[in-house]
Amino acid sequence: MVEYSQILRNLEFINISTDEFTVFEWKPPRSYKSFILDLNIVKQNPVSNIFFHIFRGNMKIVHIRINNLIYTAGSNNKVQFQLLEALIEKVSIEFNVKYDVESYISYGNFNTTMVNSFNENIEDIIVGFNKFDIVKELKVPCMVCNTVLPIIVKKSFIENAESYPVPLVYVHKGHAILCFIDKNYDIRGVELVNITG
Repeated sequence: MVEYSQILRNLEFINISTDEFTVFEWKPPRSYKSFILDLNIVKQNPVSNIFFHIFRGNMKIVHIRINNLIYTAGSNNKVQFQLLEALIEKVSIEFNVKYDVESYISYGNFNTTMVNSFNENIEDIIVGFNKFDIVKELKVPCMVCNTVLPIIVKKSFIENAESYPVPLVYVHKGHAILCFIDKNYDIRGVELVNITG
């Protein structure tokens, strides 16, 4: 079994923000890095309820805007985007269960120190990530590398699909494959696809 909590030790930060200010930020112990420029780029995207990925050389960043809050997670390149998305989904649920931030913000006198204790929740989510059973590792053949790749897929991606099989693009070592995944998490086909950007 894959130990996702070990993979998630590669996280650089988790941030929850509005367009105006940071509500909450978690970083690994003894990290003094700042991600202000990355967060400013994230805030420029007004689209809600869609995950966006930023690949920044040695770092991957995933973000989503849900209502008035923007959830962002950054890691080194060892963490797959689907795992970061699953982490953000779990963080957003836990955060909204613990705090009614939308109401606090609407009153205009919100003090971010009231959410500092959420650091413990983040640590618990990372350490206990496997028990949540929200991702699945699939083995996908790559015809370019002539190998089988472990691809992490969040279960909500498959369970909430409108039709099957669900297409998923995986970029790997300068090329990409398109995987077709059915509702039982079986691979129904793999194709080599071209990339542009």
